[in-house]
Amino acid sequence: MCEKSKVVIKDRIAYLVTERGSTAFIPIEKLCEVARRFNLCIENFKCS
Repeated sequence: MCEKSKVVIKDRIAYLVTERGSTAFIPIEKLCEVARRFNLCIENFKCS
């Protein structure tokens, strides 16, 4: 089961917030890689 997360995208940076309260600034091109690595389900962004 994955941890629910939301992301706010500004230019080429994604601000990620998890349901546990963790936050991170991630380059948008690395967002899906990070989501897979940390088992995150991003509610408002689709990874291919």
